[in-house]
Amino acid sequence: MNYKNISAVILAAGESSRLGTPKQLIPWRGMTLLTYTIQQIEDAGINDIVVVLGAFAEKIKKTINNEQLRIVINNQWASGKASTIRTGINAVPKDKQAAVIFLCDQPYLSSDLIRTVIENGESALEADIIAPRVKSQICNPVLFKRTTFNAFNALQGEEGGKQLFSRFKMQTFLWQDERILLDVDTVDDLKNMN
Repeated sequence: MNYKNISAVILAAGESSRLGTPKQLIPWRGMTLLTYTIQQIEDAGINDIVVVLGAFAEKIKKTINNEQLRIVINNQWASGKASTIRTGINAVPKDKQAAVIFLCDQPYLSSDLIRTVIENGESALEADIIAPRVKSQICNPVLFKRTTFNAFNALQGEEGGKQLFSRFKMQTFLWQDERILLDVDTVDDLKNMN
Protein backbone atom coordinates (compact mmCIF):
# COMPACT_ATOMS: atom_id res chain seq x y z
CA MET A 1 0.00 0.00 0.00
CA ASN A 2 1.33 3.45 -0.83
CA TYR A 3 -0.04 6.97 -0.68
CA LYS A 4 -1.47 6.70 -4.22
CA ASN A 5 -3.61 3.75 -3.10
CA ILE A 6 -5.22 5.61 -0.20
CA SER A 7 -8.11 8.08 -0.04
CA ALA A 8 -8.75 10.59 2.71
CA VAL A 9 -12.37 10.95 3.81
CA ILE A 10 -13.14 14.07 5.84
CA LEU A 11 -16.40 13.97 7.81
CA ALA A 12 -17.70 17.55 7.72
CA ALA A 13 -21.48 17.18 7.42
CA GLY A 14 -22.63 17.91 10.97
CA GLU A 15 -24.49 20.98 12.13
CA SER A 16 -22.32 21.66 15.22
CA SER A 17 -25.43 21.94 17.40
CA ARG A 18 -23.52 22.01 20.72
CA LEU A 19 -21.17 24.69 19.45
CA GLY A 20 -23.83 26.88 17.86
CA THR A 21 -21.71 27.77 14.82
CA PRO A 22 -20.31 25.63 11.98
CA LYS A 23 -17.11 24.12 13.40
CA GLN A 24 -15.85 23.58 9.85
CA LEU A 25 -15.51 27.37 9.51
CA ILE A 26 -13.81 28.15 12.84
CA PRO A 27 -10.68 30.25 12.22
CA TRP A 28 -7.47 28.36 12.96
CA ARG A 29 -3.89 29.29 12.02
CA GLY A 30 -4.92 31.72 9.31
CA MET A 31 -7.53 29.47 7.71
CA THR A 32 -10.64 27.54 8.71
CA LEU A 33 -10.50 24.32 10.70
CA LEU A 34 -11.65 22.39 7.62
CA THR A 35 -9.05 23.92 5.29
CA TYR A 36 -6.39 23.28 7.96
CA THR A 37 -7.39 19.60 7.94
CA ILE A 38 -7.21 19.51 4.14
CA GLN A 39 -3.77 21.15 4.19
CA GLN A 40 -2.40 18.61 6.69
CA ILE A 41 -3.68 15.74 4.53
CA GLU A 42 -2.11 17.23 1.40
CA ASP A 43 1.17 17.87 3.26
CA ALA A 44 1.17 14.21 4.29
CA GLY A 45 1.05 13.17 0.64
CA ILE A 46 -2.53 11.95 0.15
CA ASN A 47 -3.86 13.27 -3.15
CA ASP A 48 -7.33 11.71 -3.27
CA ILE A 49 -9.42 13.66 -0.78
CA VAL A 50 -13.18 13.28 -0.29
CA VAL A 51 -14.95 15.94 1.79
CA VAL A 52 -18.43 14.96 2.98
CA LEU A 53 -20.65 17.98 3.56
CA GLY A 54 -24.25 18.19 4.76
CA ALA A 55 -25.44 21.01 7.02
CA PHE A 56 -24.19 24.38 5.77
CA ALA A 57 -22.88 22.68 2.59
CA GLU A 58 -23.23 25.72 0.32
CA LYS A 59 -21.67 28.07 2.86
CA ILE A 60 -18.72 25.71 3.45
CA LYS A 61 -18.17 24.99 -0.26
CA LYS A 62 -17.58 28.71 -0.84
CA THR A 63 -14.59 28.61 1.54
CA ILE A 64 -12.82 25.71 -0.17
CA ASN A 65 -10.61 26.82 -3.07
CA ASN A 66 -9.23 23.44 -4.05
CA GLU A 67 -10.22 21.88 -7.35
CA GLN A 68 -8.50 18.58 -6.50
CA LEU A 69 -10.99 17.81 -3.74
CA ARG A 70 -14.06 15.73 -4.35
CA ILE A 71 -16.96 17.20 -2.42
CA VAL A 72 -19.89 14.86 -1.83
CA ILE A 73 -23.11 15.89 -0.16
CA ASN A 74 -24.83 13.76 2.46
CA ASN A 75 -28.45 14.85 2.22
CA GLN A 76 -29.25 12.52 5.15
CA TRP A 77 -26.74 14.20 7.50
CA ALA A 78 -29.42 14.81 10.16
CA SER A 79 -29.92 11.04 10.53
CA GLY A 80 -26.50 10.73 12.19
CA LYS A 81 -22.82 10.08 11.70
CA ALA A 82 -23.34 6.67 10.05
CA SER A 83 -24.85 8.17 6.90
CA THR A 84 -21.94 10.60 6.58
CA ILE A 85 -19.35 7.83 6.89
CA ARG A 86 -21.23 5.69 4.35
CA THR A 87 -21.41 8.61 1.92
CA GLY A 88 -17.65 9.13 2.23
CA ILE A 89 -16.67 5.47 1.97
CA ASN A 90 -18.95 4.98 -1.03
CA ALA A 91 -17.14 7.87 -2.76
CA VAL A 92 -13.73 6.17 -2.45
CA PRO A 93 -12.58 5.03 -5.91
CA LYS A 94 -12.54 1.27 -6.51
CA ASP A 95 -8.77 1.28 -7.13
CA LYS A 96 -7.98 2.53 -3.61
CA GLN A 97 -6.87 -0.05 -1.06
CA ALA A 98 -7.73 1.97 2.05
CA ALA A 99 -9.33 5.13 3.38
CA VAL A 100 -8.16 7.26 6.26
CA ILE A 101 -11.18 8.79 7.99
CA PHE A 102 -10.73 12.27 9.42
CA LEU A 103 -12.87 14.49 11.62
CA CYS A 104 -13.00 18.12 10.52
CA ASP A 105 -12.51 19.47 14.03
CA GLN A 106 -9.09 18.34 15.26
CA PRO A 107 -6.96 21.48 15.58
CA TYR A 108 -3.82 19.51 16.45
CA LEU A 109 -3.96 17.08 13.55
CA SER A 110 -0.54 16.99 11.88
CA SER A 111 0.88 15.70 8.63
CA ASP A 112 3.40 13.73 10.74
CA LEU A 113 0.58 11.84 12.45
CA ILE A 114 -1.11 11.13 9.11
CA ARG A 115 2.14 9.78 7.61
CA THR A 116 2.64 7.62 10.70
CA VAL A 117 -0.88 6.18 10.36
CA ILE A 118 -0.16 5.27 6.73
CA GLU A 119 3.30 3.84 7.48
CA ASN A 120 1.76 1.64 10.17
CA GLY A 121 -0.88 0.58 7.64
CA GLU A 122 1.84 -0.44 5.20
CA SER A 123 3.69 -2.53 7.78
CA ALA A 124 0.61 -4.08 9.43
CA LEU A 125 -0.15 -6.59 6.70
CA GLU A 126 -2.58 -8.61 8.82
CA ALA A 127 -4.52 -5.67 10.28
CA ASP A 128 -7.65 -4.22 8.65
CA ILE A 129 -7.78 -1.10 10.85
CA ILE A 130 -4.88 1.05 12.02
CA ALA A 131 -5.30 3.79 14.62
CA PRO A 132 -3.18 6.00 16.84
CA ARG A 133 -3.66 5.94 20.58
CA VAL A 134 -2.71 8.31 23.35
CA LYS A 135 -1.98 6.13 26.36
CA SER A 136 -4.90 3.68 26.12
CA GLN A 137 -7.32 5.96 24.25
CA ILE A 138 -7.78 5.32 20.53
CA CYS A 139 -8.03 8.52 18.52
CA ASN A 140 -8.43 9.81 14.98
CA PRO A 141 -7.53 9.65 12.15
CA VAL A 142 -8.12 5.94 11.55
CA LEU A 143 -7.11 3.93 8.49
CA PHE A 144 -9.63 1.37 7.25
CA LYS A 145 -8.51 -1.11 4.60
CA ARG A 146 -10.91 -2.00 1.79
CA THR A 147 -11.73 -5.30 3.57
CA THR A 148 -13.82 -3.23 6.01
CA PHE A 149 -15.74 -1.08 3.51
CA ASN A 150 -18.88 -3.22 3.17
CA ALA A 151 -19.33 -3.25 6.96
CA PHE A 152 -19.94 0.51 6.93
CA ASN A 153 -23.27 -0.12 5.18
CA ALA A 154 -24.67 -1.73 8.35
CA LEU A 155 -23.99 1.29 10.56
CA GLN A 156 -27.03 3.18 11.86
CA GLY A 157 -27.69 6.59 13.44
CA GLU A 158 -24.73 7.86 15.45
CA GLU A 159 -22.65 4.72 14.99
CA GLY A 160 -19.20 5.30 13.57
CA GLY A 161 -16.00 3.52 12.75
CA LYS A 162 -15.58 2.41 16.37
CA GLN A 163 -18.33 -0.14 15.82
CA LEU A 164 -15.98 -1.97 13.44
CA PHE A 165 -13.05 -2.17 15.85
CA SER A 166 -14.17 -5.46 17.40
CA ARG A 167 -15.22 -7.00 14.07
CA PHE A 168 -11.86 -6.69 12.31
CA LYS A 169 -8.21 -7.15 13.13
CA MET A 170 -6.98 -3.85 14.49
CA GLN A 171 -3.55 -2.49 15.25
CA THR A 172 -2.80 0.65 17.24
CA PHE A 173 0.39 2.58 17.77
CA LEU A 174 1.38 5.01 20.51
CA TRP A 175 1.22 8.75 19.75
CA GLN A 176 2.82 11.07 22.30
CA ASP A 177 1.07 14.38 21.57
CA GLU A 178 -2.06 14.35 23.76
CA ARG A 179 -3.44 17.42 22.00
CA ILE A 180 -4.68 15.14 19.21
CA LEU A 181 -7.48 14.11 21.59
CA LEU A 182 -8.98 17.60 21.38
CA ASP A 183 -11.85 17.98 18.98
CA VAL A 184 -14.07 21.03 18.89
CA ASP A 185 -17.64 20.30 19.97
CA THR A 186 -18.36 23.00 22.57
CA VAL A 187 -17.44 26.58 23.46
CA ASP A 188 -15.13 25.17 26.17
CA ASP A 189 -13.31 23.15 23.49
CA LEU A 190 -12.82 26.37 21.54
CA LYS A 191 -11.18 27.94 24.58
CA ASN A 192 -8.86 24.92 24.90
CA MET A 193 -7.62 25.29 21.32
CA ASN A 194 -5.06 27.92 22.21
